[in-house]
Amino acid sequence: MKLRFNKKIVSATLLSLFVFLIFTTTSHAAVTNPVIGNLGTSEGTQDGSKFVNYAVYLWKVSINLGALAVIVFFLMGAFEWITAGSDSKKTETARSRMTNAVIGLVILVSSFTILSFVSKIFFGNDFDLLKLTLPTQLDGDSSINIQDNKATGAPGTNK
Repeated sequence: MKLRFNKKIVSATLLSLFVFLIFTTTSHAAVTNPVIGNLGTSEGTQDGSKFVNYAVYLWKVSINLGALAVIVFFLMGAFEWITAGSDSKKTETARSRMTNAVIGLVILVSSFTILSFVSKIFFGNDFDLLKLTLPTQLDGDSSINIQDNKATGAPGTNK
């Protein structure tokens, strides 16, 4: 089967493409996205800190995905065990799945511990590779301030 091209359509398409390529200009938008932060900038590329930050970010994402997988596999194993009844093969499969989930959890925790240990060895207390942020209480009125307890001689203090 032979394809036929209409000369008028082909030449009009090529002409419009040529005009588009000739008269277009490059524009640089000054739009900042608060979600990605300084993703498109070049700061940190000379000293390698941008690479380290990306590696740590990818590690944190993989830890979160691994934790979700541990929960899902453990719950699947528990559900299989509950619904196995008296079938020993299904019970063994469920036990194996739950054991593998626990092994995955141990691997996740050990990678966290090893990375923290390596960070302390190479960088000391100056640089925390993991940069953990602990959740804090939002309203400060209901929390007990330890310094206030020491000043007032509250029970449990050495005053």
